[in-house]
Amino acid sequence: MRVFLARHGETEWNAERRLQGRTDTRLSPRGEAQALALAGLLAVEPITAIYTSTLRRTRDTAQPLALQLGLEPQARPEMDEMSYGVLEGHQPDDPDVAIQALFAARKADRMGFRAPGGETYAEVRARVAPFGAELRARHAGEAIVVIGHRASNRVLWSVLMERSLAECFALKHKHEQVLEIRLGPVPECIDHRYAIAAPEARES
Repeated sequence: MRVFLARHGETEWNAERRLQGRTDTRLSPRGEAQALALAGLLAVEPITAIYTSTLRRTRDTAQPLALQLGLEPQARPEMDEMSYGVLEGHQPDDPDVAIQALFAARKADRMGFRAPGGETYAEVRARVAPFGAELRARHAGEAIVVIGHRASNRVLWSVLMERSLAECFALKHKHEQVLEIRLGPVPECIDHRYAIAAPEARES
């Protein structure tokens, strides 16, 4: 079994370094170009299923590939991004002192940190792990695509690669990077990169 794990294309909030979490942002022009490039990379693979989170940015990223392959993406809440609660929409250099303190606490303890109204990595793993087991059972011997988010992808990677949750923080999953996880007695991960065409400016 092979799982092609991709991150959604860039959004305006990504470009502005704002935490997104469950906020349902849209792709930027660069993100739309990334979605097309992702389709170009993966359309030659024998993909049998495409999974996304329920958030628009993953569903829109999947659409070009789904159209090429004739598949209907399956949106799964298990792959939704970690909730950052009150921090969503804020930047690390926010002038609000209380927000700055929360960002500092997050940086000091990535594993255990929970913003007010948000989640911890352990809580994300609690919902992602059963989804990973379902993929193994349902798609043995197949090639599938999962398009998620930075935190939820980190956690799914740790589940499929049989790594500890603490090890997932070493994964720096870029937008233009696809991780091909090959499941077997000893799981392995192959890094693929794609280049994008210059995005067209979007009319306001």
